[in-house]
Order: sequence, then C-alpha cells, then structure tokens
Amino acid sequence: MRAEEIATGRSDRRSSESGESGQAAVSLLLMLGLFVLATLGFAIDFTNMWFHRQNARAAADAACQAGAMDILGSAAGIILSSKGFTSGVAGNCSTSSNATMCFYAAANGYNGSGLVPAAASNSVAWIFPATVSGVTTPSSTTVPYPFLTISIVENVKTHFLALVKGMIYQQINVNCTCGVVGVKAAAPMVILHPTMSGAFTYSGGGSLSIIGGPQRGLQINSNSATAALWTASGIINQSVGGPVQTGSDAGIVGAQSVAPTNGTSSGFNGGTTGMWKSNVLPIPDPFASVAGPATIKSIVPTTTTNGTWVAYNKDGCPDHSGSTGNPAQACKEFGPGYYPSGINLTSVMNNYSTAIFQPGIYYLNGPLAASGSNTLRMAKPAGFQQTDGVMFYFLSGSLNLSGCTGCTNSGVSDVNATDLTCDGSSPLAALGMPTTLTGNVLVAQCTKDGTYWDTGGDTNDSRGTTGARGILLFGDHLNTVSPQMSGSGSLIFSGSLYFHSSTYSDVLSLSGGASTGTYVLGEIIVDQVNLSGSGVIKLALNPQATTYMLKAAILQ
Repeated sequence: MRAEEIATGRSDRRSSESGESGQAAVSLLLMLGLFVLATLGFAIDFTNMWFHRQNARAAADAACQAGAMDILGSAAGIILSSKGFTSGVAGNCSTSSNATMCFYAAANGYNGSGLVPAAASNSVAWIFPATVSGVTTPSSTTVPYPFLTISIVENVKTHFLALVKGMIYQQINVNCTCGVVGVKAAAPMVILHPTMSGAFTYSGGGSLSIIGGPQRGLQINSNSATAALWTASGIINQSVGGPVQTGSDAGIVGAQSVAPTNGTSSGFNGGTTGMWKSNVLPIPDPFASVAGPATIKSIVPTTTTNGTWVAYNKDGCPDHSGSTGNPAQACKEFGPGYYPSGINLTSVMNNYSTAIFQPGIYYLNGPLAASGSNTLRMAKPAGFQQTDGVMFYFLSGSLNLSGCTGCTNSGVSDVNATDLTCDGSSPLAALGMPTTLTGNVLVAQCTKDGTYWDTGGDTNDSRGTTGARGILLFGDHLNTVSPQMSGSGSLIFSGSLYFHSSTYSDVLSLSGGASTGTYVLGEIIVDQVNLSGSGVIKLALNPQATTYMLKAAILQ
C-alpha cells in the first residue's frame, strides 16, 4: 500500500505541475505576443511618421527652391506677376494659395489649407530671414530680400502612440531655408532687357563670335518669343566657345526654341558641343552691386581736362608721323580724374592725332568721343606695370567712335597682343588676332574680382593681381545715353563693357565697317545689342571663375 500511495502521490504532483507549466507558457506566449504587437504597432507609427517627415521635407525643399527662383528672376528684372507673394512679407498657403511656393507644396501632397485640431491636415508658411548663418548676404540694392524659409507642419494619424500620449494625431515640423547667393563663376555675355523683342538684333552682315569662356557663352534675359531678331547673313558664331573651345550654348529666357536661320543656312553655330536653349533661367546683372567711383569726382586730372601735348616716345606715345607738323605735339596725353564735360578728341586735338591715357579712373560727365583718324592708346608713364589699365565711367554721355578712328596708320607704332593680358601671355589663338595690333587699343585694370580699384576705396578690389582685366567702360545706371561704334576703324578692348540703365535702354551699337578689327577680351554686360552693316564683335570670354554671379540654392 505504501508503495502504491507513494506512486499515486507522485503521479498527482506531476499532473499538478504539468498544468501549472502549461498555464505559465500560455501567459508567456500571450505577453510575448502583446509585446510583439505593441512593438510592431509602434514601428508602424514611427515608420509612418518618418515617411511623412521625408515627404514634408521634399515638399518644403521644392517650395523653397521655387520661391528662390522667383527671387532670382526678380533680381534679373523679370516681372513675375504670377508669383503670388511679396518679397519681405511673411505669408502662408491658407491665405495666399496662389503663391509659387503653395503650387509646388501642393504638387508634393501638401495643400497648406491650415491645421485642424484632431484631423489630418497641414500648413505651409514662409518668412524672409534677414541673415543666414554662414552665408554672405548679397547687396540689398541687388536683392532686397535674398533669403526664404519654408515651414511645413502636419497632423499625422497614429494608433499605438495614441494609447501612450492620448492623442490620435501627432505633429511633425520641417523647415527649409534657401535663397539667392553670390558665387564666383565664369560670366557669359549677358543681354539684360527682361521683356524686349529684339533685345539682341543683328542685320546685314553683322555677327557675334564668342571664343572660350563658360559653357553658357551668351545669355539673353528677355522673355519675349522673339528676343533675338536677325536678317540677311548675320550669325551668332559660338563654334569655338566653351571651356574646351568646341562650342558653347546660347540661352534665351523666352520661348524662342528655334535657332536663327538665314534663308537656307543657320544663323547660329554652336560647334559640336553648343546648343540653342530656350526657357532658361535669367542671369541677374553680375555687376549690379559694383558702385561707381564717386570719390574720383573730386580729383583733378593729372593733365588738364583738354589733355597735354607730348612728343613721340614720351610716356609711350606711339605716334611718330608728325601729323601735327610739330614734333613736340605727337600725342595728346590725358590723366585720370574728373572731366566735367567729358573728353571730345575732335575738338581738343588734330583729327589725325593720337590720344594716350595714363592708368587710372576717368570720371566723365559727358562723352568720350573720337572721329576722323584719331587713335586711342594707353600711356605708359614711369612705373607702368603690365597689370595697369584704365576705366571710363560715364555719369552722362557715352563712348562715341565714328569715322575712321582707329584706322591703320603707318605713322603710329603697333601694340603687342601680349599687352592685352594680365600675365603677358598671348590671347586665345582661336581669336585669330595678329601678334601686333593697329588702331584703338585700350586695356582695363587687372583686379582680383574683375571690377576696378581706386585710391578712394570705392570697391574692395585691389591692384596688381594676375587674374583678369576688370571693367573698361562703365555706364552709370541713371545714364540712358548708349555707346556708339561706327565707321571703319579697328577697336581692340581688353576688359568688360558694362552699360545698364535703370530703364534697360542702353544699346551697344556697332555699325558700318567697324567689324573688321573689333575684339573684346572680357565680358559684355548690356541692356540691348544692335549689330548692323558689317559690324562684328569677336569676344573672348574668360573661362575662369572671376565674376560674382547670383544663383539660387538651398542653404539649410
């Protein structure tokens, strides 16, 4: 009996322990299942919120970039009546749903109609911060409100998180800051008029040849479908443009998708790598923030305002022809400073004489005019350096060359082509420029930022760098008198030609036979261009990043 009882007792205990173990296992499995479900639920909620945050980030980036592009367009003078917002004024999509930023946010799933408590909803708002950490603020005269911040807030529905926080909808917040910043880049030739039909016009045999420079060699900012107009045999030749001289692009802001043609032949030659591109973004004036040389107005020229006669070889006078009949009056020499009536060579010197200009800034309240057979050259006084040059600033009047100014004259010594560069090297071979030059030859100062420098500190630029020559001809923004180059003379300029008035009315005109020897080494930044007759500009752009250009970018 004892053995049976003992055996029976053992059997009962085993049965009891087995039942308890089964109950514990079920409880453990239940708890593990609940834990897995909770973990899965939280993972789903967090993953869902992460995806919503990523989507909101993409929407904010797109909206911000679109707004920055509108700011860039405004800086370039493009009137954007449909942008739907006012720069500098904060707003949101619930009250300004037609704003550019709202369109791009909505295209990415965020209508910005406003947050609704306890409901799936979102808001899209913007402000214009005055500064951005680590970013240099552009000049307020160029871009009054360069920076833009987009904020998107969204109510995202959750499930398991609601059990913990007691709220079904959780908020996510994203921000994107972007704007317009200045970066150093190689500058194309830019025609600034924002709306004009025929902002670039060429007729007869007029043509523009662009050599070297950036891939975008020519930029026409006009949004007109006929921004470029042409007739007869004119041509835009960019076949040796671009960084490797195999062709550069012409960019047109307007919808002028068809390149110019001349009957059966093309009026545009982009080489093997250049294209005619329409509907491109505008390029704001690269020199918009460059101030005029105000302090020069108080400086008396180192020579009289009518110039001083000098003999052959004096300060580099190249005229040994004796055309005045007096060896002591071979050249009329001018010095930098203020000229209250401009410089009219026709009235102050013999029509067959040479004018030479000492290095420095010439502040002209009137034209720089020459006609007949005048020749314009650089003076080379004691201490002259390869990097020295001149700038003519026109408060009123402009450049006016006519007749046979700059025609070949055997009595005037030639200029070495190596004088045109900052380091004494030869200009680009693709220009087809001879090694020695006749006619009018003027060079700008070599500067760090491609502008100009003076003793009054009107810019932050400095003398003597071996980069690129800066601005040679500079028209005041309130001056609406256009530069005129006509006749049959040879014109060789090393430096930028900059003519932009506040009314976009400055027209660079080249007509007659002036084409045969017209070279420009530098940028041409002007409101409009008109080439007629046989006027031809051969333009060698600098491929190096020396000019500050405005670009739209995401900053934070």
